[in-house]
Amino acid sequence: MPTTTRKRAPRKTEPKKPPNRMQKKEAVKARIVAAALALFQSKGFDATTTKSISVKAHIAEGTIFNYFPTKEDIALYFFEQEVDHAIEAVRSNARLRKAPLNEKLFALIMTQLDFLEPHQRFIGAAFIQALKPGSKLGVFSPSAEALRYRYLAFVQELLDDSIRRKELPAAVWWTPHVFWVYYLGILLYWLHDESDGKQQTLAFLDRSLKAGIALLRQK
Repeated sequence: MPTTTRKRAPRKTEPKKPPNRMQKKEAVKARIVAAALALFQSKGFDATTTKSISVKAHIAEGTIFNYFPTKEDIALYFFEQEVDHAIEAVRSNARLRKAPLNEKLFALIMTQLDFLEPHQRFIGAAFIQALKPGSKLGVFSPSAEALRYRYLAFVQELLDDSIRRKELPAAVWWTPHVFWVYYLGILLYWLHDESDGKQQTLAFLDRSLKAGIALLRQK
């Protein structure tokens, strides 16, 4: 007697929910930032206009100002992403939790440099922009200062952890503010490093961090 096979009813799939208002806003912001970074890199920071950003992002120019009042605000948002990405990368790395301080700082800076690598021309221009009086990227800008202190608070967190674990003496002259100057020096060195794969920067970073931590241990 022939047997018949019953066909399975197709599995019902839940319809995808349309993006909510917040998701739409974040998507537009991401398009603006991506378009701006591409133009900063290809045309230069000064030559890039909000009009050209709007054309590349396929949005109205006025929409940009709903998210970013100026080009500098776009740059600051990018640097916020860079800092947040680097901090999260170090915090979430289980191997680094018990690593020496110099390894944690090496990983922090290398994560930053990897994030910045596709935008080197823009990073150089941002340095120059930050030197202009009244620049939002400058030393005395409240927004830039808040970002810097968030970054340095994490460096202090790493330092305090090393002190708790008796890797470093409690009383050290080194502070996160000194590290900030050191980081800027590394960044400038990296921007001008023409060696293959920026190997000179990696070697200098490794040696200088080890030497700095060794000096702290002597205090």
